[in-house]
Amino acid sequence: MTNVANKVIYNVGDLYENSLHDGDNMEHDVRQFDGENTGDTGEIIKKLSFLNTKEGLQQCMDDADFYLDIVSTYVEDNVLNDMQTCYLGNDWAGYRVKVHALKSSSAYIGAEELRAKAKRMEDAAKQEDVEYINMNHHPLVAMYEDILRNIAAVLPKRINFEGSSPIKQFTISVVDDSRLNRQVVEEVLSSTYNIKEAASGQEFFQQLEEGFLPDLVLLDVHMPRETGHDIIGKLKDDERYAHIPVVFMTHDNDLSTELQGFKEGAVDFITKPLNPSLLLARINRILDLYYLQSKLQEEVQIRTQAIVEKTQQMTVMFEQIIQALANTIDAKDKYTKGHSDRVAKYSVMIGSQLGYTEMQLMHLKYAALLHDIGKIGVPDGIINKTGPLTDEEFEIIKTHPVIGGDILKTITSVEDIYNGAMYHHEHYDGTGYPKGLAGKEIPEMARIINVADSYDAMTSRRSYRDRLEQHVVRGEIARGLDTQFDPIIGSLMLQIIDEDTEFTLHE
Repeated sequence: MTNVANKVIYNVGDLYENSLHDGDNMEHDVRQFDGENTGDTGEIIKKLSFLNTKEGLQQCMDDADFYLDIVSTYVEDNVLNDMQTCYLGNDWAGYRVKVHALKSSSAYIGAEELRAKAKRMEDAAKQEDVEYINMNHHPLVAMYEDILRNIAAVLPKRINFEGSSPIKQFTISVVDDSRLNRQVVEEVLSSTYNIKEAASGQEFFQQLEEGFLPDLVLLDVHMPRETGHDIIGKLKDDERYAHIPVVFMTHDNDLSTELQGFKEGAVDFITKPLNPSLLLARINRILDLYYLQSKLQEEVQIRTQAIVEKTQQMTVMFEQIIQALANTIDAKDKYTKGHSDRVAKYSVMIGSQLGYTEMQLMHLKYAALLHDIGKIGVPDGIINKTGPLTDEEFEIIKTHPVIGGDILKTITSVEDIYNGAMYHHEHYDGTGYPKGLAGKEIPEMARIINVADSYDAMTSRRSYRDRLEQHVVRGEIARGLDTQFDPIIGSLMLQIIDEDTEFTLHE
């Protein structure tokens, strides 16, 4: 029987401390060997006795350091995952490319037997000989993993572990009261997988409580005390173990047993007496798919997190740009510092009363911050004039909504940001500018900003007056309902004023 300890495969980063080898006490050698520090490349190469190092050195012009670098890269750039993905997806063209790469790279380092196996698999993939590939894929992978593990044990200092692909060997739990059945599973699967046996449900759950977590459970249906149905029920009810695939083993061959098992969460059934070839083929396929799904789920989580983080970064940057623009606008008018921020604040308060979603409130905030961006196109002398404006100067002031609309019209990702700048001086009765829109013709966000803008104008100091008292401001807004202001939105502003009993909402 194959020594199971020799088949334990770890992530490449763990191999230095955990590699076990037959016969030559390699574990002791590895811990005594300080690869890079010895400077004796000849001694290092001797430890690669499982390779034809003579052939490998010839491939590297007899440059020992060059050869060791190539061997290290062989581990870092392994194609295990790519081979597995192509194999599971029946992508024989892609599979051929990957085993061709394995063949070539194995020749470079002197892994002659693996190179020969890869060559035969390349030919099979070219001919789409699926039967041959299915029979030989897992032995090829097992040999490949052994070489990767052994190299990593000898060259831990040279290998960039973080960049290496993971090497994974699955562990299977066999739960069966029959010692004979457990022995058959051990004989058939131990050359490819780690096997842990349990003679009862009690023993199995004790192993779980001690920290053992299998990748798959082979579960006998009929056992004393606890049946397979009892055991799978407990597994699926525990969130720690519910994800583990379970394959039932049974002498039963009736449809009702299979249906019951699938309802309970089993992924497959294997009929006793166990057929070694069928057992190996089914377990290979189930675990290959399980591993691929796990990798896909992990990749989805990684990519989703990356998208979330990127979106958050872009949102922060967008807000900073808008805030910078708002500050630029306010800096142009020395009498209205902070005007855009306050209008945005009051607009969001109104939007909240209207039941806006978080996204709608964010868009409203952006639109309010940039509602006066068109003043960039108005001369400073007019904006900061202390006396009354002439008719000509007022006509120039009235152009700032159009200028603002032209500036913002290309920003289509934020709803209504254009409308806020373009229409915030429209009046509900149609007497505003620049279009003379009336009622619901005026976009709702512009109607909100109109009220908030007017409120801040009255509660801020101007060159020609101090800020108005709260009761005066309230009276002006009340009188403007149905004329300058949307009556519903204006009434919400009145509620906000009434709730501000200390008159904190001002410049």
